Amino acid sequence: MEEFLKFMASPAGIAIFTIVALAIIIFFLAVNYRFFAKAFLDFLFGLIFFVIISPATAVCAVIVKKHAKKVCEKHWIVGKGGKPVCVRVFSDFSRGDKKSYISGSALKYFPLLLSVISGKMSLVGPSPISLRDGALIDDEYEARFDVRPGIFSSAALAFARRPEYEEMFAADCDYAKKRSLLSDVRAFFTSMLRAMRGEKGEFLCVGGEGYAEELLARGEITAEQLEEAQKLADGEVEEFKRAKSRVG
Repeated sequence: MEEFLKFMASPAGIAIFTIVALAIIIFFLAVNYRFFAKAFLDFLFGLIFFVIISPATAVCAVIVKKHAKKVCEKHWIVGKGGKPVCVRVFSDFSRGDKKSYISGSALKYFPLLLSVISGKMSLVGPSPISLRDGALIDDEYEARFDVRPGIFSSAALAFARRPEYEEMFAADCDYAKKRSLLSDVRAFFTSMLRAMRGEKGEFLCVGGEGYAEELLARGEITAEQLEEAQKLADGEVEEFKRAKSRVG
């Protein structure tokens, strides 16, 4: 026993203990990932990342405030369970005839980490879509709303570039059923690598209004149906606000 304790106190023993402890922790998190570990890791790493980038976020906020009417703009997206969720990104502004660097880069989305910390979003998950687009999604893709939308798209692993909407929705449903710690880690680093290569526009977007327009262009919906979808989205927002005020 004494020899064992001496070995554990040695650098080799400490290294082995650390490796075994980390392996046990990772195994525990992986096994319980769908139950609570994903939400815990989202909060933990969302907080860590926000602290790390807080100086850059503050600088961006000052610049945006100077050139735009307000620092952040609201986007209503479809959250977990199909519920409306309000998130914020830095407001768009231009310098001359060109969009500012902040508006055209990943810097625009730094405030989304607050949505991760508050539990509205995940670091990795299905791409956020607007309430209007959500109202037009077929029922066969409803499973994508069983999980929180992510800053980084889980579809990054399934496609080299941003796929067609229906392909992405199908991949999102598959992710919701099979999500795991390993797949999220892979998707996160794949998305980060693409963002650093300047491909962030393919998978990093929030509240985009593209699906409805695409359906209209295909002739699969009419202008009246698109308008009705917008009314449904506006109604969801108003109902959410009323319910929140009653609770408050």
